[in-house]
Amino acid sequence: MPHALNVIVAAAAANGAATRRNRRGLAMLFLLPAIIITIVGIAMGGYSDQSFVVGVLDRARTTESRALVARLASNEQFRIRDYSDEQKLRLAVFRGRMNAGLVIPSGWRGHEDVPVYLTAASAGAAVVRAEIESELSAMASGQQAPQVPVSYPAGGHGGAPRLGFAYTAPANLVLFVMINGFVSALAVIRLRQSGISRRLLATPRRTWELYALLGVGPFQQMVAQAVFLILMTQIFFGVHWGDIGGTILITATLACFGVSLVLFMGTIFRSPEQATSLGPWIGVAVGMLGGCMWPLEVVPPVMRTLAHLSPAAWAMDGYLALIFDHASAAEVAPDAAVVFLFAIALAVAGIIRLRPQLSR
Repeated sequence: MPHALNVIVAAAAANGAATRRNRRGLAMLFLLPAIIITIVGIAMGGYSDQSFVVGVLDRARTTESRALVARLASNEQFRIRDYSDEQKLRLAVFRGRMNAGLVIPSGWRGHEDVPVYLTAASAGAAVVRAEIESELSAMASGQQAPQVPVSYPAGGHGGAPRLGFAYTAPANLVLFVMINGFVSALAVIRLRQSGISRRLLATPRRTWELYALLGVGPFQQMVAQAVFLILMTQIFFGVHWGDIGGTILITATLACFGVSLVLFMGTIFRSPEQATSLGPWIGVAVGMLGGCMWPLEVVPPVMRTLAHLSPAAWAMDGYLALIFDHASAAEVAPDAAVVFLFAIALAVAGIIRLRPQLSR
C-alpha cells in the first residue's frame, strides 16, 4: 500500500510538472475561462449587486418630481444617477450602462405621463417598468406603493435576478470543469492505444492503481482551475462565494464528477481527435441544459425539470445558493450529494467498461 501511494504521488508530481510546461494547456485551463467570465460577466451586468441602475433627468424640479425620485431611490433594488442631458441619457440606456432612463418633463405635478427609456436587451426592463408604474400609481392615489409581482414570460420566480459576475463565475467554473473532464478522456484513449495498460493489468493488485493514476492528473487540474477561478473572481470582480465549507463541498464533488467523466468518456471516444473536437461541444451542451449559459429562472418549468437531469444544474443550484442566498454548507449538502451520486454512477459504468478495453 505505501508503495502504491508513492506511485500515485509521483504521478501527481509528474502531471503537475508536465502541465506547467504546456503553455497552451495552461492558457486553456486558466486564461480562457478568465476571459470568458470577464466578457460574459460585463454583458450580464458586470459588478451586479442585484440592483438596477436608473438614470433620471428631472426638468420639473417640483415637489412631486423630487418625491418620485426619492421614492425610487429608497428602493433597495434601484441605484439612481442624475442626468442633465437627455441625449446622453438615451445613449447610456442604449449602450447598456443603465437599465432604464426616466425623463420628468417640465411642469410635472404627479399626474402626467413620464417618458421612460428602456431597452429590450436589459435583463431588468420589466422590473424597472413595473416599479416606476407602481410609484406613479401610488403618488396619484396618495397611498404607499403597492407590491407589484414580477413574472417572467416563460415562468420562474419574481425575486431579484441573478446577474453579473456573481452568476457567470460559478457558471463558467462548472462548465470548464466538465469540459476538462471530457477532453481529459484523451489520456485513457492514448493509454488504451499504446498497449501499456495490458502490462499494468497483468496482476489484480495493479488494477486500482491504474484507475487512480488515470484520475489523479485530471483531478489536480480541475481543483487547480476551480481554486484559481474562485480566487480570481473574488479578488478582481468582488464575487463573494459564501460559506467556505459549502464552496469546498460543491467544488470537491464537481471535481469528482469531472474525474468520472474521464473514466467513462475514455470508453466512449474511439480516437484522440474525438475527445478534443467533440468533448468541448458535449460539455457546452450539458452546461447549457444545466443553466451555465442562462439562469434557469427564465426558462419554462418543463425545461427547469429537464435541466436537473444534468449534474451541472445541481452544482449551479449549490453555488448560487451560497452566493445569492447566503446558504450554509448543510443547506447545499443535498445538491453536493446529487452531484456525487452522478459521479459514482458514471465512474462505476466507466470502470466496468474500461477494464476489458484496457486488457485488449
